[in-house]
Amino acid sequence: MHNVEVTYSDAGWDASKQLSQVEDMISKKVDLIAIAAVDSNAAKTAVRMANEANIPILAFTNAIGDKENGEYEGLITYVGQNEVETGKLTGELAKSLLGEKGGKVVLIEGRPGTSPQINRRKGVMEALDTNKNFEVVYTQTSNWEKEQALKIVEDLIQKNQPIDVIIAQDDNSAIGAGMALKEANLKDKVLVIGLGGSTEGLNAVKSGLIDGTTYMSAVEEGYTAITAGVKYLKGEKVEPVTQMKQVEVNKNNVDSFKGEW
Repeated sequence: MHNVEVTYSDAGWDASKQLSQVEDMISKKVDLIAIAAVDSNAAKTAVRMANEANIPILAFTNAIGDKENGEYEGLITYVGQNEVETGKLTGELAKSLLGEKGGKVVLIEGRPGTSPQINRRKGVMEALDTNKNFEVVYTQTSNWEKEQALKIVEDLIQKNQPIDVIIAQDDNSAIGAGMALKEANLKDKVLVIGLGGSTEGLNAVKSGLIDGTTYMSAVEEGYTAITAGVKYLKGEKVEPVTQMKQVEVNKNNVDSFKGEW
């Protein structure tokens, strides 16, 4: 539709590799760089390099820097969610499922130091802090990995840690947590909440392996990022933040959503 040629590179969550990829794109004198930051601080170097080369750069999916809305000087725009609001949504989902009685909460977080990990944690804590009956009893990182989340929950079960709800920062980790609970015949006693609305995550809600997640169209986000870049190259005004919204998914509305990744 926009008549653009896209060259795609996957850094595999390696910040050094991502910087090398940015350097490669700069050497090829591309017209614009769109980056989904592996690490919010390391990606600042990518922005600086692109700025010095006079190549416009935008961020999508993962924000750069410390601002909750993703705005960052040197970017033409950030296209994506407000991670604090998304984290808060998972906390509100836990509250709606457990009610005023509250309960003991386990947080399973993503890769430490990334913008999603930092800001999703802030959001979920803001939501839970409004009800003092919710107590966070354990926090650990799974690095967005299903197997690591499964092991975390298995260890907690072995230690007889009381848990009422597990809130994960991504669907992968939520599914791993649900698998551990199912294997221990505890899934009917512990709620699990994910984030992201992946195909596997949506199917896990349908099957009851997890109890809720959030959803945002990855296709729409990618389309919006390219559209924003094209507008900039045409000399049109682009806002510093193009926010995408996550919505709640539960067993009652899950059939309304279609997985895209």
